[in-house]
Parts: sequence; structure tokens; C-alpha cells
Amino acid sequence: MVMRWGKDTGSLEKILRGRESKLSGLHCESERNAKLDSFRGSAVLGTPKKLILGTPVFGIGSKMWMMEFVCALLVFFGLLVFGKAEVYIVTVEGEPVVSYRGGVEGFEATAADSDEKIDVTSELVKSYSHHLEKKHDMLLGMLFERGTYKKLYSYRHLINGFAIHISPQQAETLRRAPGVKSVERDWKVKRLTTHTPQFLGLPTGVWPMGGGSGRAGEDIVIGFVDSGIYPQHPSFASFNTAPYGPFPAYRGKCEVDPDTKRSFCNGKIVGAQHFAAAAIAAGAFNPAINFASPLDGDGHGSHTAAIAAGNNGIPVRMHGYEFGKASGMAPRARIAVYKALYRIFGGFVADVVAAIEQVCCYFMTDRE
Repeated sequence: MVMRWGKDTGSLEKILRGRESKLSGLHCESERNAKLDSFRGSAVLGTPKKLILGTPVFGIGSKMWMMEFVCALLVFFGLLVFGKAEVYIVTVEGEPVVSYRGGVEGFEATAADSDEKIDVTSELVKSYSHHLEKKHDMLLGMLFERGTYKKLYSYRHLINGFAIHISPQQAETLRRAPGVKSVERDWKVKRLTTHTPQFLGLPTGVWPMGGGSGRAGEDIVIGFVDSGIYPQHPSFASFNTAPYGPFPAYRGKCEVDPDTKRSFCNGKIVGAQHFAAAAIAAGAFNPAINFASPLDGDGHGSHTAAIAAGNNGIPVRMHGYEFGKASGMAPRARIAVYKALYRIFGGFVADVVAAIEQVCCYFMTDRE
């Protein structure tokens, strides 16, 4: 909501969205979906467009002030009825990339056979992905005024849909729209942990079959959708291990630390991104403790990454005591981080799905 004083009348002007209406002493302009029941006090606003408050009709002084006060109350109660915006996950008709076998004019099939992988960098896949996202934007543009909603993500690879920040009333409009399959309010998810290599018997089982701990996981990239990573930890160092060669099958992205301007990738870590649009829209994200980067603000993501792919033989010390040496289950595997879980509140499904979409983008491609 934008508030400003008019230069000519000194009236308080509030820019909203809606349809044209007049109440005694109030001049209210709007364009659609606004219902002002009566001057006695109930106002139901659909998608308000513009409301100019405080145009005096009784003169000046206390009566003009009273008019502005009453009109402000109308807007306040109307906004309460309008509802607080929330994040919703919407799925629509049409196949996503992984299951599209043709049928849309101008777009060839993108689904792969069971023994093949999808090349998400191909023009065929990129063209169909763009087509799906364009359809999402067209649907929203037909239903809502620009500025009354915020699309957070478009999902195209695993599911066909999007995440959007809208009011409950707008969510109902979406549910009734042709071509919409489901509209679900976003929900939180919690973190879980796993076990140790010793519990699984890896040092005497799988590792010797693959050349020992020095090669266990070689040429493998493991993706983690979790709370991020602490790249300075010895479990993720690359300087004290055998050099890693290029890995052409993986084309991940590496974000840069906003404070140090250094990349989160180092050879051991080959991908690092974070996803927080839904958490920010829900008002749950605190950059002071959650960090707007792949940096782990919780420890859980670093823990699980170290369990799965941490370097072998890392001393575990606390308060001057050593508790043995830690190792990941595949210590030579490389790590790709997709941060979508956060300290205190956990995470939101909309962010998690967006992270998984990126995992698929970079892990569904055949090795060159």
C-alpha cells in the first residue's frame, strides 16, 4: 500500500486496486472486484485498484478530519476481510519435461526412455520449458491485475505448476480457473538425519570392492537438499586430498558469498545454491541467522553432507579431546548443495520443490 498527501487538497491518498464507487463525502476509484456495502462500516474489497481518501465535502477542520478517519477505517476493515497473502503451490494441466511425450503443436517429446537421461541443456527441452512457464504467466495475467500477486517459482521439469504469493480469495479464483489441477497452501518441512559408515559396514564391505576409502565415491556427485554447507570444514577441503579432475557430466551453479565474495565451490564442492523465496514471502526468513547464501546457518546440512561424502580420516575434536576420525560413506564423492531448509522454522515445500527442480536440471544430463 502506498500512502501520500495530495498537493492540491491536502487529502490522504492511498493507492490500492479495485472498481469505481462513491460514498457520501468519499471519492473511491477502482477497476474491479470491490464491494463497499454501506457507509455504516462493512467493506469487502476484492482486488482494490485505487482509493482516494479525504476529499472534503463538509468544509474544513474537524469534519474533514473525521471524513479521513472514517475512510481509513473502511479501508482497514476491508483489508482484514481481503485476507493475508500466503504462498500456494499450484499444479496445472499439461505434462512436465520428464513425462511429456508430444502432442502440443510445435514441441517435440522431451520424456526419455527408462535407460536414458534427459539433457536439460538441449534446445528441445529448453523450448518446451519456456512454453510451460509462458503458459503459467498467461494464466496469472488473465486472472489477476499486475502487482496483486507475486510468482515465486515456475516448476517445469518434475511437475507442471508454480508457487505464488496471493490472498486466500485469489487462491479460490485459481481453484476455479480452467486448466488448474490443484491449489495447495504451502507448508513447512523438518530436517532428519542419518547413520554412520561403521553402522552400515562400509569400511569392510563396499569400500574395498571399489578400491578402498581413497577411491570410494570417485566420479560421483551427490546432491543435498538441506540447510546448506560450511565450506571451510576439513570434511569438505580439497587441498589435502588427491586432486579432483574435471567432471563434465555435471553443470551446477556456484553462488558467491555476499560478504567475502568468494565462491562456495572448491573442487570437492562443485555446486552451491540457496532457495528462500517462499520463506521470505511467509515472513519467516531472518538473514541475520539464516544467511541469504548456501552458507549453513544450522549445521544439519554440513552434518549430512559430511556423513555422505565427507573426506576420510578427519579428526573429531571437542574441548581438547579427540573422539576418533570421521569419514563420509563415499569420501571421494563430490558435493552439490541446494539450500532450502533453515534454522528454527525448517523450510517450505515451495522452496524445496524449486531446489529439487534444480537438482534434476543438473543430474538428468548424460555424461559427455
